[in-house]
Amino acid sequence: MATDQVELVKSKTDIVQVIGERVTLKRAGRHFKGLCPFHSEKSPSFIVSPERQSFKCFGCQEGGDAIAFLQKYDGMSFFEALESLAKRAGVTLEDYRPSAADSERKRLLSLLSLAAEYYHYLLTKHESGRVAREYLKKRGITNEAISQFYLGFAPAQWRSVSDFLIKKKQYTPQELEKTGMVIRQERSTGYYDRFRGRVMFPLKDHKGVVVGFSGRTLSSDTTEAKYINSPETSLYSKGRMLYGLWENREAIRKADQLVLVEGELDVIPSWQAGVKQVAAIKGSAFTSEQAQLVSRYTKNVAISLDADAAGQEAIKRAVIVAEPLDMSIRVVQVTGGKDPGEVASANPRAWREQVARAALYWDFLLDSAIARHDPDSGEGTSAISREVVPAIAGISNLVMRAHYVGELAARLHVPETSIYDEITRLAKRRELSTLKETVAKIERGATNRREELSLYVLSLALQYYDALHEFFGVVQKTWFSHPAAAKLFAALTDWDTKQPFTIQAFATKLPPELAPTLDECYLRDLSIQADEAVKEWQHSSVELEILAIRDRQKALASEIAKAESGTSGETLLPLQEEFSRLSRRLSEIT
Repeated sequence: MATDQVELVKSKTDIVQVIGERVTLKRAGRHFKGLCPFHSEKSPSFIVSPERQSFKCFGCQEGGDAIAFLQKYDGMSFFEALESLAKRAGVTLEDYRPSAADSERKRLLSLLSLAAEYYHYLLTKHESGRVAREYLKKRGITNEAISQFYLGFAPAQWRSVSDFLIKKKQYTPQELEKTGMVIRQERSTGYYDRFRGRVMFPLKDHKGVVVGFSGRTLSSDTTEAKYINSPETSLYSKGRMLYGLWENREAIRKADQLVLVEGELDVIPSWQAGVKQVAAIKGSAFTSEQAQLVSRYTKNVAISLDADAAGQEAIKRAVIVAEPLDMSIRVVQVTGGKDPGEVASANPRAWREQVARAALYWDFLLDSAIARHDPDSGEGTSAISREVVPAIAGISNLVMRAHYVGELAARLHVPETSIYDEITRLAKRRELSTLKETVAKIERGATNRREELSLYVLSLALQYYDALHEFFGVVQKTWFSHPAAAKLFAALTDWDTKQPFTIQAFATKLPPELAPTLDECYLRDLSIQADEAVKEWQHSSVELEILAIRDRQKALASEIAKAESGTSGETLLPLQEEFSRLSRRLSEIT
């Protein structure tokens, strides 16, 4: 019954509509195509099929139904995705029961939400929170900001939030440990609160759900960590979220810009200063997952990290991560303070102006390199070139690349052709490296033409069944080196031609383990017209037969050698006859 309800929800869900609300899709024949939201790409390889009600990315290989999409895109559990789609479709889930993992996840998230409420209450209403209120007041943090970011306070006690959650809310120490709220004592069954004597910053994911915490110490003890964060858990991963993104999402959309800073006390002063389109990367590494997340809201990012060497290197890495997503990266140069939080607190107007003056990364890189090296010396020219040319070479927009080639040439007093020659040299080195890697893969057997062709021939058969089914008889199941493709082709050849072929009807007759290969082949973008299908089939099926024959001959050669040496029980004559027959067939078709 539960399975029936899942199928009912899926049958009432339009996957194109669900995905289209999150990814820009364009019709491509019977399918829809777009840029994959799960990896960086510039040429669309993400296919959605309204007939199969499934999606497949041929770049990163992610695929599945609408439930799987929400699990991956929104970070939902299976049950959360099912609930979301059921509500959308107007289906009441009466018989479906969440799995133990779903129930645990829901309970742990509720635990974290209650912890955030507890910390917020202590900060805003309880006498114990006075020290934290005074600290925040000295830092210029307003009550409005405390409310907006739901700040809290963890008392300097070994067991505060844990007593509240265990004794009053009936959670277990094991559950608190799974969320990172407590630390288990070594060689003991005891535990204590992870966060003590700290201002608490709830860490919310892109759905507004608390998944962890960051705590800023109120102690003057320099040996104590200034900030501690929740550990990596099943709910929280530092590299997959941005502090303040949820709270400031509407400001980011309205400004069509995200100002990226380092920590919580950079975000909040910026928000108070009027630059509300701000979020923190929780460190200095901007990850591809964070870039994908940001791209849902805007393509324009202004980065403001610390001015030290680590911060500058982090900006370079961020550009490498963001460039494949076609993001525009600018750099905010902080003056008048050591970090954005200090500037925004001391001089809000100055911070707003610095954000408004943010320079394109390429201008910043060029200016920064020339400021540190003498462009009139050979050594300086070489150093500037080493820093800037690889970055310019990575600009995919050729007009923009030409602009910065001209800028660099003028600053170094060299011809533009010299810059282009260096870009070409770099490109050749990269091509050689790629070629070596490809050759290595081939040598390791990573590139299997027969297996790829097996999937391609099956794709033709599935997508152009009406035009090709009369030719299926000339292709043998044994030619397919991909086991699932062989089974699917066998099922196709057994299809009752008196019945109209539809992918939905065909799929219902298959075991579930064949569904991923069915999707991979049916959703593949073949980029051919229906009238070209027969010609493509004839060419591809012949090549598939040739590859199958050659593989069989290799195996036969080994068997013949063993038979000749007497180490095999095989009779030599039948093996030789089969080898000769295959050789004759190979001569006929090549």
